Order: sequence, then C-alpha cells, then structure tokens
Amino acid sequence: MSSVALALRVHAPEYLERFGDRVPLGHRKVLGCITRCRTGELGGVQFQCDSCGSDHWVGRSCGNRHCPNCQKNKTSDWLAKQTDRLLPVHHFLVTFTVPEELRSLLRSNQREGYAAIFACGSETIRDVGSATRSLKGCELGFFGVLHTWGRDPTVYHPHVHFVVPGGGVNKKLDRWQQTAENFLFDHGTACRVYKAKFADHLRELGLYDQVDASVWKKKWIVDIRAVGDGRSVLKYLAPYVHRVAISDNRIVSVDEKTRDLPLHALEVASEQDTLGLWSPVRRRLRTARVAVSAAEDPLLRLDESQQRNLS
Repeated sequence: MSSVALALRVHAPEYLERFGDRVPLGHRKVLGCITRCRTGELGGVQFQCDSCGSDHWVGRSCGNRHCPNCQKNKTSDWLAKQTDRLLPVHHFLVTFTVPEELRSLLRSNQREGYAAIFACGSETIRDVGSATRSLKGCELGFFGVLHTWGRDPTVYHPHVHFVVPGGGVNKKLDRWQQTAENFLFDHGTACRVYKAKFADHLRELGLYDQVDASVWKKKWIVDIRAVGDGRSVLKYLAPYVHRVAISDNRIVSVDEKTRDLPLHALEVASEQDTLGLWSPVRRRLRTARVAVSAAEDPLLRLDESQQRNLS
C-alpha cells in the first residue's frame, strides 16, 4: 500500500545525499522518524491471545507531529481538551497574517517570524480590547493556533487564529464584563495597531531593513468574526493542529522505476484532472515519480536559498 512513509523511504535518501548539509537538521529528524515509524527500527510490542496463544507483533510509532500515522488520536484528544476549557459565553475568531511581500522573509526566519505573529497578534488583542468601552479595565484570556498554509497547501501562507471569549475579567470590580455578540473591538484600529507592532518587532530583530517600504503603506488584514459558543471553530481548528499537508490517503502510487522523468511529471490525481506538484523540489529529485491526489509534503518545500538560511 502506498504511503507518505513509503515515498520517503524510496526517494528521501537521494534527496539527502544530493543536498547534504543544506538540509536543516530538523527536516532530517522528521524524515528519520517517518521512514522508521512502525517498521520495528524503533522497537515493538508483542501481544498474545489468551484464547489461542497466537502472537501478534506491532512496531512502535514514531510519535512525530509531522507523521500522518501518529496524529489521529492527538486530534481528538486536543479537541476534547479545548472544548472542556471553553467558557459558557460567546466567542470570536481573530486571525492575523502578513502581506504576501513578507512571506519570503518569514520563511527564511521561521522561528522569529512565527513568534512575531503570535506576539504582535496577542498584544493587539489586549491593547485594542482594553481600550474598548465594553472591555475597559478587563483582563482577557485567549489562545492561538498557527497555520502555515491555507486552502491551497502549495501556497505558503503563515497566519495565526486566536479564539477569544467575548468578554473579560474586571479585577477591580471583581466581575465578568461581556461584549456584544457581534462586536469585539474596532477592526480598523486592530489593523493599524498590529501593523505598527509588527514593524517594531522586526526592528528589534534587525529584519526591518529587509522589508520593502511599500509594505508599510498597505492596509494589513486582521479578520474578526463571531463564532457563537466556540465549539464549531474548535472543530475547524482541530484537524490542522495535528495535521500534515499530505496524508497517506492522498498517495496514489510510488514508482521507483520511473527514473528518467523530471519531477514536474509528479501528478496530483483528482477526480477530473492532473496538476503539477512539488514544484519547489523539482530541481532535487528529477528521477523520482510519485502520484498523489492533493498537497505537497511541507518538509520539502523550501527552495535552495531558504534551506541555506535555515541550516
């Protein structure tokens, strides 16, 4: 049966051999985990039937967050945990992203870039919220989830979704203050404050000069929407928290014999058409051919210059 692990076992060695030290250590670890998952290389567990005495041996899972085999239970566990934590009030989903012109900078500085979206987004919620009449003097509580792709998994699109209760605790008055069900705080103010905070954050990181000046003249996007009691948005977020961009059921076939075709021969098999895939990797594994039915593997998405910056 074709799978992500099989595709990596067949073709990752050539990728690693060709690009050597330019492949980030984190990527190497992920490839090692996925290719050894449930093979026995990580150990195993032996079960015995009490009735017939027959033995059944199962290889241990790798547990890596990028492994399609190891994320199913984690998703349901996360959803149950976060649902239990929901307050019995209305909620909002507040999403922060960056302009397209900044995506390459964040991709080359992922740790700092993702931390910047989290920090500037959360500071914006607190600052703009505390200046809003209904939340004056309140302490807000919320959590965020990072996504690095959107509906099209082939497009790098970092953004953070914050789940925010519609209210906060006023410690001075020792009470809960609630917002209107359809209004958290002013959208335009949030956009301006977030952009200013992000600019300041890049200055602190020494990355501000790498940004084109036109980016700061644009209107930045902050999406604010009411989501009722919050349960529906948790169900939406849960699959993405422990999800990789390509799962086993999207792999149609892995063909190691087709060795003379460029990688743009990789095919995405949909119900009606075939699309080119893994374009950032075409220069790497030109002899490989894998047919898949949707998205590229995020582990192999960085182009050569970005890999050098991360290594």
